[in-house]
Amino acid sequence: MKDKMKKNLIFLFLIAFILNSLVSYAARNSFDQHTPPDVKKDFELLRDRVKRNPRDVAAINSLGIIYANAGQLDDAIKLWQYGLGIRPDYIHLYNNLGSALKQKGRREEAKMIFKAGLMHERSHLIYYNLGTLEKEDKELAKAAEHFKNCLELCPDFQPAIQQLEQLGYFPKMAARNTHIPTMTLGSYKPPVEIGNIELTPIYPSGIQQEEPSKPKSSSKKANTIVKQFKPLTFDECCKIIRSLDSPAHKKYIALTFDDGPHHTLTPEILTILRNEGAKGTFFVVGNRAETYPDLVSQISAEGHDVGNHTWNHISLSKNTTEVGLKSLQKTNDLITGITGKRCNLVRPPYGATSARVRAMLQENGWHQILWDSDSRDWQNKNPDVILYRVMKSLEPGGIVLFHDIHPGAAKMLPTLIRALKSEGYKCVTISELIALKHAS
Repeated sequence: MKDKMKKNLIFLFLIAFILNSLVSYAARNSFDQHTPPDVKKDFELLRDRVKRNPRDVAAINSLGIIYANAGQLDDAIKLWQYGLGIRPDYIHLYNNLGSALKQKGRREEAKMIFKAGLMHERSHLIYYNLGTLEKEDKELAKAAEHFKNCLELCPDFQPAIQQLEQLGYFPKMAARNTHIPTMTLGSYKPPVEIGNIELTPIYPSGIQQEEPSKPKSSSKKANTIVKQFKPLTFDECCKIIRSLDSPAHKKYIALTFDDGPHHTLTPEILTILRNEGAKGTFFVVGNRAETYPDLVSQISAEGHDVGNHTWNHISLSKNTTEVGLKSLQKTNDLITGITGKRCNLVRPPYGATSARVRAMLQENGWHQILWDSDSRDWQNKNPDVILYRVMKSLEPGGIVLFHDIHPGAAKMLPTLIRALKSEGYKCVTISELIALKHAS
């Protein structure tokens, strides 16, 4: 009886520590309101999740990452230790906790944590982290063995390949994608406008801008469209799709979602796609994917593509090639580390590209993915307006742009997908779209 009371007191103390730490962190940090959101904007929501359910390990893990990135490693370590007490099989906690202990100079403890993680799951990331520790400690044979184990589980994990190369190994199992035919899919088109607005100019083919600029105001009536917006019914959506008159072999659409993952909206969209038998592609921002690794895992596990949208939504055309490559490679390594799959899909933030950017992507075997239909869901979150924009710009074999950090897309997706299916269309991933393009 006394032991049970003691355990309950310890549990309550840990909960009190977590909630007190979260309140003090919130008091020290302000959150800007710009999009795409800094992951700190999610802090309040994650804190509320832990308040409601102190055993929500995914939220605890994400909060620990926010603490660690803010330089508060001691708080992060306590959170992750608490999380392991609840879910000793939650593999992300071992990687995060071990890496934090290593950063604090507690190297032997880090090794013990990594090895404990391997008792629950053969994780390529844990093998990699153990390998880097052993290499730094001059245990080169042990390090090489860990890196080889990593590549057996995830042959495309470039950091492990590079480590083995530095040790004088050239792993045959490693994919060395040096000459991969790449594609650019999608092309910027002005979004469908609704209401009394100015026309958006059409840009020359192959030129994308940071934000499509509006023309200067003019008194000429030709510069404006005046139209009464009326929400589309399901039957009207089907009629529009039917009017596309597409041959059977081109009846497919790629649904894509940028700027996530988001802790509530991404799962909502995944549920819709699962229920409707549709596939999509999620272009994740690296610093958000780092905070929500369980969602990245789920996206991949459910058969969707995970694409690269840079680490922190930087413009590839405005930054140097060196800066762009560093941001993309860091994100790619994270995606591969979480999913165990190579990522070769890149969507330049804002659609901002150039000949230099295209050459950089091609040299690294990455496909540049733009879009053909812009939902503009960040601008007007009304699901009826979003559906109207998409339906009026839809084309067979096209790519539709959504964002899984805004609520409007999820509300109209079931109608869109059901209308497409009723007319014989299939919602495919970008990887499937590339295969179809190559086949044709």
